[in-house]
Amino acid sequence: MNNTTKELNTIKELVLHILKTNPETRSNDTLLYLECCKYLGATSLEDLSDLNLSIISVHKMRQSIQNKDKMFMPNEEALQNRKRRGYEIRQYMRKTS
Repeated sequence: MNNTTKELNTIKELVLHILKTNPETRSNDTLLYLECCKYLGATSLEDLSDLNLSIISVHKMRQSIQNKDKMFMPNEEALQNRKRRGYEIRQYMRKTS
């Protein structure tokens, strides 16, 4: 197993654990990222750079878990907001293309 695969498996395990134990993180990527950082021992903003954990990686892993694995789904309001936002972005991209 290469280093990238190990890293992604570790991030997935971390995100799964946080989504399972903190249901409020299922609808809020910022909160999910912060809870992951706390779990890894961050107690201040300075600690975040030492963790080597990207908010983008956490976000993408949450997307994969919810959209592909259909686990730990967000609340209905978050689903509707994400759907609406996706539609708005597609409309914008069509106008600028």
